[in-house]
Amino acid sequence: MIAANCYVGGARYVFKSMEKPMMEQGIYSKGPVIIGDDVWLGAGATVLDGVRLGKGVIIGAGAVVTKDMPDYAIAVGTPAKVVRFRLQKP
Repeated sequence: MIAANCYVGGARYVFKSMEKPMMEQGIYSKGPVIIGDDVWLGAGATVLDGVRLGKGVIIGAGAVVTKDMPDYAIAVGTPAKVVRFRLQKP
């Protein structure tokens, strides 16, 4: 499930040169985004390039995912951090 206003993947701009506009310096990517089965991205969540979301992951609203998330993780925040696993009792 993907709620409203989510962003998944993309690339990043190179910005090393001060002589050239950033748009002319090219882009790079850390790889594809891989989303496992039964994943839920809350409203406004951002998943950056190169990230793998395991099976059953829940990403909280507004979170920014910068690294892989293991199966059944519940992650929130900026950057997103695992707060618990779905298999655990609250």
